[in-house]
Amino acid sequence: IADGLSRQWEGQPRDIGLVDGSEWTVSEDWESNSGLINDLLLLSTNVDESTASSLQSRFVNEPVFLEVVEAMLQLDQGKEVRSRKRARHQASQYLIQEGKLWRLRGGNAVRARTKVECVTKEEAKVLAAKQHAEGGHWGRDAIKIALTDRIYSPKLDMSIMSAI
Repeated sequence: IADGLSRQWEGQPRDIGLVDGSEWTVSEDWESNSGLINDLLLLSTNVDESTASSLQSRFVNEPVFLEVVEAMLQLDQGKEVRSRKRARHQASQYLIQEGKLWRLRGGNAVRARTKVECVTKEEAKVLAAKQHAEGGHWGRDAIKIALTDRIYSPKLDMSIMSAI
């Protein structure tokens, strides 16, 4: 019975002026009436040569950061495909802005900062010693909390321990 009821008007002429809902679709969004409009976000690597060379020379002893910089600037063309893919995946968490390399905070970060500056181990030692001298002698954990709010550095714990 229900099948016959649903098909009773099939093949019958429609009254265009009558709003019977027959033209209604499941998606009543604006795309259904106007069509999908592609809004593209253009990401460019407009980093000048001096910035690129300064970042490469700065992170020459930091292989993680050097891979990321080379992947972002597409300077890793001679490397094998697997390492290039890994570097490109890691580079999705970084940003080059104002001549500096920044690490973007992911979705599980509890800190208020959206990005932190990437620094070398030597720079992290200097910053840890400065934080230790200025912020009081509260120990490694207090220094680490203060530094991770501003910077990102590989093996930060070792840098802090060698600084204090």
